[in-house]
Amino acid sequence: MTEFVTPQQRIKSVFDLNPWFFSKGYSEYMQFLKELNESVKRLKTTADVRCNEQIIKLVEGFDTIQKWIDETELEPTEEQRFGNKAFRKFYEKLSVNAENLLRGVLPASVHEALVELLPYFVDSFGNATRIDYGSGHEANYLIFLLCLRKLEVFTASDSPAVVLRVFNKYLRICRALQTKFHMEPAGSRGVHAIDDFQFAPFIFGSAQLIGNRRLVPDSYVNKTTVEDHAHESLFLDAVLFIFQTKTGPFHEHSNQLWNISAVANWDKVNEGMFKMYEGEVLKKFPVVQHLVFGSLFSFERRENVEESENMEVAEPSYGEVVETGQIGEKPMSTAAEHAPPPMYEP
Repeated sequence: MTEFVTPQQRIKSVFDLNPWFFSKGYSEYMQFLKELNESVKRLKTTADVRCNEQIIKLVEGFDTIQKWIDETELEPTEEQRFGNKAFRKFYEKLSVNAENLLRGVLPASVHEALVELLPYFVDSFGNATRIDYGSGHEANYLIFLLCLRKLEVFTASDSPAVVLRVFNKYLRICRALQTKFHMEPAGSRGVHAIDDFQFAPFIFGSAQLIGNRRLVPDSYVNKTTVEDHAHESLFLDAVLFIFQTKTGPFHEHSNQLWNISAVANWDKVNEGMFKMYEGEVLKKFPVVQHLVFGSLFSFERRENVEESENMEVAEPSYGEVVETGQIGEKPMSTAAEHAPPPMYEP
């Protein structure tokens, strides 16, 4: 019988990155992401996916969080340069009530695991001190889902619903928080980041678009096309949020996405997204230093590790900013100037 413990921080310096890379948690997390990814290939967000009672409860639980967001009154912003401090009131309410919320949506058989589940869940919605949100917070929610998968709250057959219903609803809540409280991107790389806040919807969303002949990769730089089809893919939905929150030419505010639009097909985009996620999120100390580990998400070294393995991932090349060409048109530049990062090349 598993003995659940309070998760602890284990990645305290860059020297802990190698043990993290070889840990059971890292391996199981990547396997889980790939399981979810496979489950939504060629599947529209609006598809009629099977949702059991547990999936429905997880989705409905977000309605309570949305209510807390709506009830939180914003504070005057005259002296607040970044982020509205009212977010801290929301976060306090979340922290105080999260256990009761999870007890209401999770089966009684896993309540004893709440000591491990709560830290991942609460940290999924941003940081109250900095009033920011980033891919590390998103990873915490995915780790929370991984823990539920290991606890058999849902099975592999539920994966499409986990992505398209549960995770999609989580994204809606995060965007509501980011918009209302003007949250800062956590550790954003500016135009060189794939997105200020999220990463996973670009992974799952590119899988959804595999085989789509109408919507080729360079379609998403056209705002009208994205508006018409955002409901079909988490990728396009994420790009729509960018269009709604940023101004100016696409190649200026989202240079990395602009470069990726030159990739030949969605299979290659999806494959490259995984490589980029490992290199830009899971192997970056500023992101993973905040992760905590317990019995469900373990820092223990995984078995059968090949000693020849290494954790080096080449720094992606983001290409040149395209100075000519309009959104939705082929860039009026050479192929070298509008080239995808190396991990997308054949």
